[in-house]
Amino acid sequence: MSGLKSSMLTLVWLLPASRPKNRMLCALGHPVHPTATARSNLVRHVAVISLGAHSRIARWNLIRNLRLLEIAAHATVGRLNVISAHPVFARLYPDGASLTVAEHAYVTSRHHLDCSGSITVGAFASIAGHSSSVLTHSIDLRKDVQSAYPVVIGERSFVGAGCTILGGAELPPRSVLGAGSVLTRSGSPREPGLWAGAPATNRGPVDGRWFGRLKTGTNRVFIPATGETIDEAF
Repeated sequence: MSGLKSSMLTLVWLLPASRPKNRMLCALGHPVHPTATARSNLVRHVAVISLGAHSRIARWNLIRNLRLLEIAAHATVGRLNVISAHPVFARLYPDGASLTVAEHAYVTSRHHLDCSGSITVGAFASIAGHSSSVLTHSIDLRKDVQSAYPVVIGERSFVGAGCTILGGAELPPRSVLGAGSVLTRSGSPREPGLWAGAPATNRGPVDGRWFGRLKTGTNRVFIPATGETIDEAF
């Protein structure tokens, strides 16, 4: 990407969300659906940001050095996230330096996502709360090399606040990673359930209405003092 085109993309991404902005992004090589909401973000050296129908990316994220950021239909990325990769992995890894947020998935706010080895958030899954870190690249002390491995958050899974997820880790579908937990790479497939601790271990099965929902998020609010649940509170 030329320096001029890169600077133009940065300037356009700083504009408020609007249909004309979506058209300008399409003209500059970003496939953005007319119904997507693309708020003001600082974007530097990103080859493609793809926004599906009714997807949303909130304001003031720092997005840099990516090959691809794909936010599928009805998916959402919140605000004040740092979404980045090291440029060497964008150059050397054919499938690296990417973040894919599948249909109806949600990344909330104030997370740090190192996408060097790629991150996939499955359909209806959520990286929830705040202050979680996904670190896909690190130094291999045995080999004295830097390497990156993909991270996968399975469909309809839930990541609590303040978690750390390391390169090569996979959270199974319909699972929960408890707040403050550390998920590491596993030598064998993990079973669905509640994963918690440092390193995280399976603490048992999980269930609930959230895992069968049909919307990206939930607008229902429970009031402990009265036991009342209010629908469509947001």
